[in-house]
Amino acid sequence: MSVRGDEDFLKDAKEAYKEATDGWRHIYDEARNDMKFVYDVDEGQWPASIRAERENDGRPVLTINKLQKFIRQLRGDQMLNRPRVKVIPVDDVADPPRAELYNGLIRQIEYLSSAEIAYDTAYSHAISCSTGFWRLTTEYEGPDTFNQDIRIKRIVNPFSVHYDPFATEFTLEDGKYCFVEELIDKKSYKKLYPGADVSDFDSSSVSQVFGDWMQGDKVRIAEYFYKVPVSQKIALLDNGEVVVLGGKDGLTPDMIRAAGLRIVRERTAETQKVMWCKMSGAEVLEETEWPGAYIPIIPVFGDEIVADGKKYYLSLARGAKGPQQMFNYWASAATETVALAPKMPFIVDHRQIKGFENEWDEAHRHNRMYIRYNAVAGLQKPSREPQAQIPTAIMAMLQQSSLDIEDHLGRYEAAKGAASNERSGKAIMARVQQSDKGTYSFVDNLQRAIIYSGRQLLDLIPKIYDTARALRVRGEDGQEQIVKINRPYLDENGREAVENDLRVGKYDLVASVGASYSSRRQEMVDFLLQTMQYAPQLAGIIAPLAIKASDYPGAQEIFAAISAEIEKQAVMAQQQPTA
Repeated sequence: MSVRGDEDFLKDAKEAYKEATDGWRHIYDEARNDMKFVYDVDEGQWPASIRAERENDGRPVLTINKLQKFIRQLRGDQMLNRPRVKVIPVDDVADPPRAELYNGLIRQIEYLSSAEIAYDTAYSHAISCSTGFWRLTTEYEGPDTFNQDIRIKRIVNPFSVHYDPFATEFTLEDGKYCFVEELIDKKSYKKLYPGADVSDFDSSSVSQVFGDWMQGDKVRIAEYFYKVPVSQKIALLDNGEVVVLGGKDGLTPDMIRAAGLRIVRERTAETQKVMWCKMSGAEVLEETEWPGAYIPIIPVFGDEIVADGKKYYLSLARGAKGPQQMFNYWASAATETVALAPKMPFIVDHRQIKGFENEWDEAHRHNRMYIRYNAVAGLQKPSREPQAQIPTAIMAMLQQSSLDIEDHLGRYEAAKGAASNERSGKAIMARVQQSDKGTYSFVDNLQRAIIYSGRQLLDLIPKIYDTARALRVRGEDGQEQIVKINRPYLDENGREAVENDLRVGKYDLVASVGASYSSRRQEMVDFLLQTMQYAPQLAGIIAPLAIKASDYPGAQEIFAAISAEIEKQAVMAQQQPTA
C-alpha cells in the first residue's frame, strides 16, 4: 500500500507519530540527560559553559563518577535474582501437563532468543534513564519451511519507541498505537526499497512529501503498530465451549447442529486486531496483521509519578545528579588547591648554592645521595617549606556530598561491601535489606514487564505453533526434550483427538524473584552436606541425594552406581535366612 493509494491513512499515521513524540518529549529529554550524566558522555556531569570556562583557565575539571557503581550493583542484583514466570491452568479444560509444556516452550524461546540480554538491557535503561523496552518478533525456522518461531529481541535505543501518550496502564497495554523508528541513509533506503515513490532526494518536492521525516542525508523509517476495532459474534454451546460464528473458520449454526451440539447463547463481542506496517514519510512500504492481540513492545520503567496531569518516569540517578556535581566540584577544588600550591620548595640564600646550581635545579627530578651547598656564616642550612594542606572545609564538603549521593540512592555502606558499624550477621543482613527495599521498586517494575511479556507469549504460542510439528522444550534444569504438538490421533475409544493441542484451555502466569535453578540446586547440596555433619546416621540416605543434585561431570553416573549398589544390598538382605 503506497501513499498514492491511501493518503488519508498516511496522514493519520504521521499525525499519530507527532502526537506520540510530543507526548513523550519531556520524558525522553530528561532520560537522555540522565543517561549522558550517569555514563559521562557528551557534556557529561559538568554543565558545558562551566566546563569550557574552567578548561580555558587551565583549572581542573574532574569527574569522579560515583553513580555507575550503584547502577552496576543494582544490575548485578537483578542478574543473580532474575524474575521468572510460571504458567498455571485456570479453567477446567486446561491441565498441569500442558501448562508445563508452555513453561518448557517459553524457557526454550528465552534461551534461543538470548532473552536475558534483552531483559538486562531494558532494566539497565530503566534504572539509568527511566525507560527501557524489548520486543517480541516472529521468524521462520529456516529458508525451506513455513513453520515460525517466536523470538524476544532487545531494543538498544529506548528513545526510538513512541507509544500512545494517552495510555494509562503501567504496561501501556491499553495504548492504541506505537512507533519504533530508525534513521537510515538515502543510499540504503533506495537499496532496501527500490520501488519507493521518491526517486530523487534532491528534488524540491522532497521536503513537501517527507516533511520532518528526512534529516539531512538520513531518512526516518518507522514500524507502526496500531489497533483496529473488530466486531464478532460469539456463541456459547451446550458443552460449555465458546466459539466464534463466521470469522476465519466460517463456523455456522448449521455446522454446530450437525456436530450434535446446541447454541445456548449468542452475543456480539467488541474486540480488536493489531496491524503492523513499515512506513516512511512518503508512503507505506510494508504491511501485515500481527498475529497477537497486544502490541509486542514491552516497556520497563522507573518510578512513575503524575504531576498536574502530566506523567513522569524517574531513574535511580535522577535526584542524585546534584550531589554528584557537588562531589565533582569539591574534588576539583581539592586538586586545584594542592596542584597550584608550591611543591615543598627549598628556602635558600643564593650564596649557599653558588657553583652548585645544576644540582639544585635538578633536585626534583633526580634522587641524589646528597646535595652540596656553601656554608655561609650566620645562615642556617637550606630547608623545605611544608606541603600545602587541603582545607578541612573542602574535605567536609566532599564527605557530605558522598553521603548525600548514598542517601538519595538508598544504597549504604554494608550494601556496597565496605566496612560499617554492623558486626553481627543479623545486623549486616538488616542493613543490606534496607538498601534492597530502597530500590526494590525497579525490580518489581521489571517483574511486571516480564509478566506482561509472558502473557503476550501465552497469546502468541497457540497462533504461531498451530501446526503438527515437533518442538524442543527446555526443562528448569536446562535439559532439552522433543515434544510433538497438534498431532491428530485416535484415543482408546476410537475417537479423533489432538496430541498436546496448545489451543485448548486458558492459562495464566505467576512470577517469582530468586536465584536460578543451578544456584538453588547448589544451595540444596550445601544444605545436605551440612545436615550430614549434624546427623551422620543419615549419611547413607543423604549422600546419594547430594550427589544426584550436583552438576559436576560424572555425578549422575556415580548416583546411578550408588543406587544400584544400595538396591543390590537390599535384595541380599532380603535373601538372608532369618535366625
